[in-house]
Order: sequence, then structure tokens, then C-alpha cells
Amino acid sequence: METFLNILTYVGYIVVALLCLMFMIVIHESGHYATGKLLGFKINEFSIGFGPAIFKRKNKKTGELFAVRCIPLGGYCAFDGEEDAEEKPKEGSFNAMAPWKRIIVFFAGAFFNFVSAIIIISLFFMIYGDFMPKVTQVYELAGVEQVLQEGDEIIAVNGRSLYNLLNANDVVEKLQASGDSATLTVIRDGKEMEITAHRGNYTPCDKDGNPSRDEEGNIIVKSGYGIGIGEFVRYKFGFFESIGRAFVFSFKVVGTLFSTIGKLFTGALAVKGSLGGPISTITAIATVTRAGFDAVMYVICVLSATLAITNLLPLPALDGSKIVFTLIEWIRKKPLNRKVENIIHTVGLIALFSLTILLDIINLI
Repeated sequence: METFLNILTYVGYIVVALLCLMFMIVIHESGHYATGKLLGFKINEFSIGFGPAIFKRKNKKTGELFAVRCIPLGGYCAFDGEEDAEEKPKEGSFNAMAPWKRIIVFFAGAFFNFVSAIIIISLFFMIYGDFMPKVTQVYELAGVEQVLQEGDEIIAVNGRSLYNLLNANDVVEKLQASGDSATLTVIRDGKEMEITAHRGNYTPCDKDGNPSRDEEGNIIVKSGYGIGIGEFVRYKFGFFESIGRAFVFSFKVVGTLFSTIGKLFTGALAVKGSLGGPISTITAIATVTRAGFDAVMYVICVLSATLAITNLLPLPALDGSKIVFTLIEWIRKKPLNRKVENIIHTVGLIALFSLTILLDIINLI
């Protein structure tokens, strides 16, 4: 019985993961839809998912079809004439619209994803907060006054906010890069204050106060700020500060993404465990959801920002490549061969699907 309940529980997490994935896709396609409507494009269908429709409804006034399909791994906003290959598209079709309008429509999906990431992580910082390091051990410094105390919560180093939610070593890295002294913003006894700490030599001790020794029995001497961080505590932020942090956080996610891509190309990072297809993504989200709703908000934010940037990469079938083709058309005053362009996007789509399947296989091996 317990095993059966565990299976049902995990199935529930999978369902939540699918809902998270579909939420991001709906936001993305809504960007295309909203800007398309605003700029006067004719839209034939807005679909959530792929495959046979399990629900569909047609707007009698506009002729637009809204559908929910059985495979919840994607979605699309179908513009009238978007796939037409004629050099001279019919009036009112997608390709007959001004290039700048089409570029805005292509860009809008990623833009909506990025804005949704900003909104979600802003709410996260207001409701749950970030994880701030708490000083749990303080050591005497040789020839330097120790100004930090046990229980201090460090929220900034030299005026730079900490983002331990994204990088658990953020506080350590900022302290190491601070030089001989650092101005720390701390919460002490519920009050925020700034203190200037200085680097010095110290001997770390165990919980009984005994000095740490190396394998040869010699007392270990280290250089630093003489503190031990044994835990992280939640620290909530106000409305405006949360929004400001949300922008920085989202751009840090983007930076992490490009750093990861660079490491993959140089071989510094293995593909297995770093990239994944839909199965790996859904499994990862399902695992994270066990931690609670705050974890769900966090993963949606990170994935939304990631989806926004990856979709703008100039790879065939992605919005980024379509923007490139449209820019070329705008500059040349005429499009490239649309049949060739459609073939490129079709081959690119097949290649992307094949790649995601291969990545899942690599992660499962």
C-alpha cells in the first residue's frame, strides 16, 4: 500500500512538472499571440500541446481556433500564411506584413518568458526571500579586532547584494575577492547595520574549542575573516528591492547559461547531467517540486529565463533564426528563397527533436 501511495505521489509531481512546462510554453506563445493581434496579424490557431485535440473551440467572429492537444510538450500560435512559400505572399498573410512587425512578433515570445521570470522571482523574494549566510562560528584574529559576532546574517559585501539562491558560494567568493578588508551589511538582533571587517590569521577550532591540526599534528593557521558559516536563513525583501533583485537574478541566470554553453564547447563540462531533453527536464522539475511551492516558483523562473534566451539563439526552427532571416529580408528589400528557408527550419526542427531525444538517452544510460 505504501509503495502504491509513493507511486501516486510521484505521479502527482510529474503532473505538476508538466503543468510548469506548459505554463512556460503558454506564456511564450501568448507573447506571439498578443503582439500579433496588436499589430494586425491574422491568427488561425492557438494550440497548447501537440497531436490530436482533446478540446477545441472556434471563435465565430475571428475564425481563430483554440485547442488543447494530447501531447503536453509544446504548443504553437499559427499565423495565416506563415508557412507559405510564395515569393509574393497574399495580402494580409504573415509574410506580407512589414519585416519590423514580424521581428517584434518573433521576439515577443522570449520577451514574455523573461518578463514572467522577473515577475515570479520578484514575488519569490517578497514572499520567501533569498538565503542569507548566518555566522555560526567566530575566531580570534591575530593583531586584528574581530567585529563579527555569532548570529550575524550577512546580506551584502562591499555594497554588493548576495544571491546565494543561485550560487551557494556567492558570499565566499565575494569575501575572497574583497582584499584586506570588507564592508559587510549584516542583520544583528533584528537590525541592519554596516561593519568593516579586516582579514587576519586565525586558527579554526572544533565545537569543543580545540584547535584544528593537520595530519602531522601541527596547528592549522588560516588567513581570512575568521568566521564559519554553518547555515543559511531566509531573508525577505521589500517590493522595490525585490524587483531590482529580480532583474539582477534573471540576468545572472542568463550569464550562467552562456557560461555553461561555453564550458560544454570547451569540454570543461560533461554533456551528461548538464543538458537534457523533455524527459530529463520533467524529471528534474518533478524532483524539485517535492521541496514545496517556493521551489516550484524558483524553477519556473530559472527555466523561463533560460527558455527566453535559448529561443533567441540563431538556430534553425528557433525564433532567433527567424529573426535573422527577416532582418536579411529587410536589408535586401526582398526575402531569401522561402522554400529553402522552410526546408532549413523543418530540418532544424527535426534536428532539435532528435537532439533532445539523444540527450535524454545519454542521461538515462
